[in-house]
Amino acid sequence: AAVQHLMGLAMGVLIYLLARRFGLPAWAATLATVPVLFDAYELQLEADALPDVPFAFLVVLALYLLLRPSGERRPARTSAAAFLLGVSALLWPVGLVLLGVLLAVLLIALLIRRAGLVTVLAALLAGALPVAAYSAWFSIHRHQFSLTRSDGVYLWSRTMTFADCAVIRLPAAERPLCPPPGPRIAASLYIWNANSPVLAMPSGRFSARTNHLALAFALRAIAAQPGDYAAAVAHDFSLSFYWDRPVHPDAAIVDRYQFADAATAWVPPTLWTPGGGTLAGDQAIYNNGHPAPTRVVQPYASWLVTYQRYVYLRGTLLGVILLATLAAMIARRRVNPVQGPGLPWAFAVTILLVPPLIADFDLRYLVPAVPIACLAAALAFAPGPAGSAQRRWTTSPADTATSEPGDTRTSSLPSESTPATGPESA
Repeated sequence: AAVQHLMGLAMGVLIYLLARRFGLPAWAATLATVPVLFDAYELQLEADALPDVPFAFLVVLALYLLLRPSGERRPARTSAAAFLLGVSALLWPVGLVLLGVLLAVLLIALLIRRAGLVTVLAALLAGALPVAAYSAWFSIHRHQFSLTRSDGVYLWSRTMTFADCAVIRLPAAERPLCPPPGPRIAASLYIWNANSPVLAMPSGRFSARTNHLALAFALRAIAAQPGDYAAAVAHDFSLSFYWDRPVHPDAAIVDRYQFADAATAWVPPTLWTPGGGTLAGDQAIYNNGHPAPTRVVQPYASWLVTYQRYVYLRGTLLGVILLATLAAMIARRRVNPVQGPGLPWAFAVTILLVPPLIADFDLRYLVPAVPIACLAAALAFAPGPAGSAQRRWTTSPADTATSEPGDTRTSSLPSESTPATGPESA
């Protein structure tokens, strides 16, 4: 938890530094950091054993390397950023999509002669390295070269909210995966519900065979009902922008992101744990053999509970930030994805959109998108110094021959505004 709190602080600092280097005044740069530094749900998630905060930190750090003006060789910084995104994919598969977005941007930059071939190839190899290494390890232990053996099950759960087996042409092996009778529930709950079809599969819920069949079912369902799939995705995507936190996928899961629910016993102390122990026994091991159930410490617990009721970024405001950023990019002609705010804006939207596309909406998926959206907004509204030339990724001094005489400042990503001043100059 302490390390994740430090990551949250570091994200705020990196956003502030980038905003100042792109010419924003101190008060505006500070405003861009407020959601990551003070949002109650950010603070709560930093105390959880979940990958969201480290994921967000790696993505913000990658963007910092890509966007920060620097005199260093840009291929090295771009490759380092791609490597960080590859590592982030091991924490949350959405990172793999972000890596794809970066590589697509690099290819665009290559086509318009703003990136060298060496830069693109180095980024591709650097991003693929952690993904390939983990997949090789997974292959040794699970006999499948992949990041996971549950991607098909999650995509199958996405289709459970609309799949109609009377419409989908299914082979006999996939028919047991049809939705159970009764009202439809949130997509992700079909994985864990006691009546879930995958729970009844002979080979187990997350076996290679079940995952293969679930993936095939999901692809058939999407192909047979593309309109229903699009409607389901649009509905879950819209949940990101509700004024109040939506109760989705159910109240029990939403409660787990509340400080008020922190001391609730979600499972009994006698629950069996891996290794042959129990929950209570494992807790005692961390407390020198003494019982160590979760407890409330006052008055701090009450302070946090009250704080969380009021201090967080509403989903509607997140939507306003994204729309205002897009409008500013269009008005100031900064829509090009290889420049300034375009890349962080695309990253923020991707983080919000991919979960509804492949699984379901969850409140914690909002948290990694918030600092990146605020960074995009800061860069979109940054004035930038007048007269600076557009930069490009380079692989040799000859590639920078088009720079203005005497101008040695560089940036990993080309930008129409590469500030000459940093925070210290203010």
